[in-house]
Amino acid sequence: MYDFDPFEMDYFKSPTVFVVDKNPIHNSLIKYHLNVNKFFNVHTFPSGNECLYKLNKQVIPDFIITDYEPGDNSGFEFLQSVRELSSKIQIVFFSSYDDPILADRLLNAGATDYVVKTNRLEIGITELIKNVKFLVKEEIRF
Repeated sequence: MYDFDPFEMDYFKSPTVFVVDKNPIHNSLIKYHLNVNKFFNVHTFPSGNECLYKLNKQVIPDFIITDYEPGDNSGFEFLQSVRELSSKIQIVFFSSYDDPILADRLLNAGATDYVVKTNRLEIGITELIKNVKFLVKEEIRF
């Protein structure tokens, strides 16, 4: 276990994060909060297909944060398409569906995490950022 916070280090390389949400306000808010938390390499996409296009161009992020319905396909279809391109990307679903069965199915299908947006979006984003920072720290440990 490390006794330091990698986000406080000058040499910390900011992970590349793709944010996929058909709602442009959600995309902007998530990007803003990621930037505030020292994630500087963030790209937003209004649809799963646009994100997949970028992935097919060999731009592989460390994380994809996506809504369950990324605009043009279901979360399962999107997850499967991403996994066909790379098994190393950590995929975090950030969805308004507060459904533990759906979350469990996505996690069993290969998602890394599932965070509920909640009625107050800023609370959901805070939880999302906390979870992504934890995943980064875990990645550094191993």
